[in-house]
Amino acid sequence: MQVKVEKQPKATFKLDITIPVEKVKEAYNSVLKEVAKTAHLAGFRKGQAPINLVEEKANKSDLYGEAVNKLLEIFYPQALKEHKIAAISNPKVEIKEFEPTKEFKFIATVATQPEIKIKEYKNELKKLFEKVRSEHKEHDHEVHLSPDNVVKKLIELAKIEISDILIDEEVNRMYTRMMQQIQAIGMKVEDFLKSQNKTIEQLTQEYKSAAEESLKGEFILGHLIREEGIEVSEAEIDEMINAVGDKKMQEKLASPVQKIYIKSILAKNRLITKLIEEAEGILGKVKNSIGKDDIEKLEHEHEHTHNHEEAKNDKISEEKEEK
Repeated sequence: MQVKVEKQPKATFKLDITIPVEKVKEAYNSVLKEVAKTAHLAGFRKGQAPINLVEEKANKSDLYGEAVNKLLEIFYPQALKEHKIAAISNPKVEIKEFEPTKEFKFIATVATQPEIKIKEYKNELKKLFEKVRSEHKEHDHEVHLSPDNVVKKLIELAKIEISDILIDEEVNRMYTRMMQQIQAIGMKVEDFLKSQNKTIEQLTQEYKSAAEESLKGEFILGHLIREEGIEVSEAEIDEMINAVGDKKMQEKLASPVQKIYIKSILAKNRLITKLIEEAEGILGKVKNSIGKDDIEKLEHEHEHTHNHEEAKNDKISEEKEEK
């Protein structure tokens, strides 16, 4: 296998991969043998037809597609490992052509963890609190920074670029959720857009902006969780799961994937609480607990999160470009 790696902007890598012809033949023959095991050809018992006849009668597109999938599943992860690329997205795959008697060439473009630079964020949060307090000085009630205040300020302060691949993935998930909601109320997409007084292009741009902002926030918080040494115990994760009333949901949330998700919620909660306390000079006075909103978020987003994690483990997604 030959691999050429090109580092692109926004923590994105382009891998130009060439698979030798003997490995291509091996993958194709393996697919052909599997097809032959269940093939029904006139004059032969199931699975007893000669390979050459099975190949002749089989749908070439299906055979080639399966062979391509097999090659991608084997050699794409190998290429990542060989070049120490820690991908955090599905690859965007470009295939020019496939022939079982030729080298197989494909290009895989993938996103990695973005570089984050953020300085003096604690001082800036203190300044933000002073500004908020001065704006409410005539009010009798106490004034505090909100989590939204904190995250927006951190995004403003940070230098971070998000890969277009990650943004596109998030936009696709947003579209999926929108379609599910529209179908649930029996509305057509055209009617929904008309009710919002938007075109599909305007909605797409809104989704892209929202996706980029959301991803920046997630990456920045994750970065600061590590920087600040924020930790969450197994007992705290169990406490949050037990706070969900539904027993079946508790069982689902107890899976390893969901526990990681819950841990991230608690860690972000703890980080933001710590930053607010330090900015306001009231250490230990901001309540840091499992809130109702967090529990509802788990209950309503469980299915989406579960499906997203499953998608990462599915077959490598392909985007074929015929040239």
